[in-house]
Amino acid sequence: MPRSSAFRAALAGLLTAGLASVGAQAPSAAAAADEADPLLVHIDTIDPVLPRSGDVVITGTVTNVSQDTYTRINLHAFSSAQPILESANLVTSAASDPVQAVGERVTDPGTFYTVDELAPGETAYFSDSVPVDLLEMDPRVEGVYWIGIHALGDSSTVPRDIIADGRARTFIPARPRSGASAEASVVLSVRSPVWFTDDGKVAGLDRWARRLAEGGSLDGVLDMAESADGTPYSWLVDPAVLVALTRLERGNPARTIVPDPNVPGQEPTEAPSTGTDGGPTAGGWDTLAPPTSPDAEPTGQEQALASAASAWLNRFRDLVDTQPVLTLPFGDLDVSAAVRNDRTRLDQAVARSTEVMQVLRLPSRPAVAPADDLLSPEALQVLAPETVVLLGDSAFDLPPETPNSVVRMLGHKVLVTSTAAESGGPGPTAATDPLAMRQRLLSEAALRALDDDSAPLIITMPTVWRGEDAAAFFEDLEQPWLDIVPVEQIADQPGNAVGQPASALNYTTKDQAAELGAGSFTAATRATNAATVLEQVLTLQTTIEAQVRDEALVTLSEQHRSRPGVALRSAARLEQATQDYLDQVQIEAPRAVTLFSASGKLGATLVNYLDQPVTVQVRPTTDGELTISGLDGERTLGPSARTVLRYEANSDQLGVHNVRFSVTSLEGAPLGASDSVPIRVARVSALVWATMAGGALLLFGMIGYRLPGQIRARRAERAAAAAGEDPAALPQEQPAEQPDEQPAEHVRDDAPADVRHEPAPAAPLVPGRP
Repeated sequence: MPRSSAFRAALAGLLTAGLASVGAQAPSAAAAADEADPLLVHIDTIDPVLPRSGDVVITGTVTNVSQDTYTRINLHAFSSAQPILESANLVTSAASDPVQAVGERVTDPGTFYTVDELAPGETAYFSDSVPVDLLEMDPRVEGVYWIGIHALGDSSTVPRDIIADGRARTFIPARPRSGASAEASVVLSVRSPVWFTDDGKVAGLDRWARRLAEGGSLDGVLDMAESADGTPYSWLVDPAVLVALTRLERGNPARTIVPDPNVPGQEPTEAPSTGTDGGPTAGGWDTLAPPTSPDAEPTGQEQALASAASAWLNRFRDLVDTQPVLTLPFGDLDVSAAVRNDRTRLDQAVARSTEVMQVLRLPSRPAVAPADDLLSPEALQVLAPETVVLLGDSAFDLPPETPNSVVRMLGHKVLVTSTAAESGGPGPTAATDPLAMRQRLLSEAALRALDDDSAPLIITMPTVWRGEDAAAFFEDLEQPWLDIVPVEQIADQPGNAVGQPASALNYTTKDQAAELGAGSFTAATRATNAATVLEQVLTLQTTIEAQVRDEALVTLSEQHRSRPGVALRSAARLEQATQDYLDQVQIEAPRAVTLFSASGKLGATLVNYLDQPVTVQVRPTTDGELTISGLDGERTLGPSARTVLRYEANSDQLGVHNVRFSVTSLEGAPLGASDSVPIRVARVSALVWATMAGGALLLFGMIGYRLPGQIRARRAERAAAAAGEDPAALPQEQPAEQPDEQPAEHVRDDAPADVRHEPAPAAPLVPGRP
């Protein structure tokens, strides 16, 4: 029936609930509401549609979760007598209390299954076959009915009574009338939070192991797809998950600043090995993962995850084949928050997703499908026209009445999904249990088949599965009255979509407050800005900027809305890790320098502690009363290298002047490294120079006075020696009194040698020769 009025839907829901409340178990509701059932019942298989005749077969398990042993456990089928006729009533029924009575049990002999004994913690299998004629429902009356299993047994503390000790329930639709039909699309989701460690490895290895293990969420979605057996479906994928799995497949390499071998002139000496698909293997390189260092030996857990991730990726490629994949913005970006705080992040995320799918050689199509089914009008308006937009019917003030589940809004085609069907089946079974989801989809489709003008049913499957039997979803999903089609077919079908104004979107201030805040985007920007500077500093081209960008984008995921503080701290650690690289380029200046003239030499040492060459420039800055000149421009240092920088300092102002040396990229971005040195300018005065000149004249005068006497004395010595006389008997000339030795000019010991101005040594007083 058409959904014409919320009032009519609510009234019908109340009537249905009232009819369903009549049954044999009415006393059990109050008694069992306060405690969990001691027996846990799970339905594994059931007829997807109520047969017109014959038996309804229900199989499953019963588990004793109590501390008592239960005996003679009878498992009875039950059903409702009145059908649910509208989707709104189905929502009300699915949300009802599991202990609420919805129908009579079938207790005829031979119609129930008995488990003789069940000890605490044990599980038993059951199979119950019940004739349709014994059930309360009438298969000739269209609609959706309740059906399920009650378990009743004996224990030492609770004797058998009419109150169920365990229960499971679901919906089952009656076969629509001849000629009735409905259309549906199923979207399988691959989206999961991605985190990185401080050194850039994929974090949470235990969680990834559980996801990839048998029955895990990632394994389950592939099991579900493989069980489709020709039934069409669509993929909705966050490429960040595929990147994380690729990195795990390569041994989970850490962040690195090694040169990119894909750049001409930076090729490795040995070509990387390739896998069977022609792409690089764990020793290779592409834009999805950094190279694995030869010295980095993966742990046992990383080796096991490498095999599991490789197997998953190969299965996924085989399943996708040539089918286009709806591709989310990288990292499952919070699109509404990105448009509000930093539009460039949306462009980056979309471009990165396209790049990832191209590298993996998977066909893709950009899509936006918020996990909460809501999108702000501002975000919808800026999306690219080719983007497939999926929003839940709850995103609108009133669910749009459209014949094809497509509306046109703000220049975009929006596919309207069923929020009610996506909410899953009724309790106590988990809402996202595969069989519960299948029966909910069939029930929603059957109700739409009652209306000849009904729109196709679009359902986006959950990412986390409760239970291991994901293959149960597609079993018997195809029915003669139900046409399953890919969602892209609905999006591309010709015809006029119903126009909707932007005001029809039900995006409230509460929804806006749930978005990631501006602080998350600011933290991500600081991290990527630091990576940009690092890329500028490294002499050889690397992919560090792209690596950090990936890590920053995943901190802006919509899935972090419930824990924004964790994402903020992750972005801060990413910024610090990138800054740690930049801090390895340092400048070292002397502790102090003294100039005894208006100019002098000044030195500093530039050091590169990184294992890669860097190209930087050093900028000296002063207080304005002293100028620094000398070699300027770029400086290239090899790995673990240092170089001495020499400058000329000039000033006509006496006193202490501070000089700061700062290391920057060639574009002028500061790295963070700097050092300062105080320079004391102490020029010698004219009086000092005059005194020094007088001293020099006195020194040379004394030399001129004594030198002739020494010459005559030497000649007399030689003459006496020639005559055979004793030179010691000759009269000796007394030497002139020598002035006290002048102290050397004081210069700080820690000043560079080329800055010290030491006086030259005096010439030796040696008599001349003839």
